[in-house]
Amino acid sequence: MASSKEAQAQNGEEQKKPEQTPTTPPVKLEGDELKDAIKKQVEYYFSRENLYQDAFLVGKMDAQHFVEVSVIADFKMVKQLTTDQALILDCVKDSTKVVVDLPNKKIKPVAVNARTTLILRNIPSAANEADVKALLADDKCPKVLALRSDVGDNWFAQFETEEATKEALNFAKNLKWEGKPIGCAIKSENLLKGLTPGSPPKGGAGGGGYYVPNYGNGAYSYGAYMGPDGQQYRHNRGGQRPGRG
Repeated sequence: MASSKEAQAQNGEEQKKPEQTPTTPPVKLEGDELKDAIKKQVEYYFSRENLYQDAFLVGKMDAQHFVEVSVIADFKMVKQLTTDQALILDCVKDSTKVVVDLPNKKIKPVAVNARTTLILRNIPSAANEADVKALLADDKCPKVLALRSDVGDNWFAQFETEEATKEALNFAKNLKWEGKPIGCAIKSENLLKGLTPGSPPKGGAGGGGYYVPNYGNGAYSYGAYMGPDGQQYRHNRGGQRPGRG
């Protein structure tokens, strides 16, 4: 059933102005500003946060986790900046977050070991995931990208950066499970662990869920993306209404 505002709009009693998405710069970017925007956009696509939710992009990876630049160039947010595949490669060739195969025109995320996993001990492996996630649902704790249980009453929580994981560690030190203190420590893992080329990602944010962003094929994105202004935004179901992601 439509809300009262929706009903008014349908009856012509209220006219809504079309909302402008934050992904379109007010002026056309050029020079270093354009290159920086392209770099940030591509790096976000290959970030840990996006890959753990992005079934489409992971599905385009080859056995070495490379993606052809033509795929990236066809993404809506990139096309708003440029359609020049050579320029895209040039913008990220010196990036510390992606690897560029110039001869074959491919890009992949940097596969490095990072201390981005927090181990939570003394929580039953059979505990409800929602209850464990609620422990970390606090403004003082960084966003959890993935959460899973393991043997020995251990849980693993993954974060975007090492700094975020350290913040989560300091927060978790004072947590209790059923009145008893939990143990916690930081674990080093490969950034690409859990990503199977050609398959949807496993263990994505939101309890294993993932989304398919809008890459210009007519489907809306319900997840976060990086705008040309360097900010993260989130599409909401039902339209491209911006919101910080």
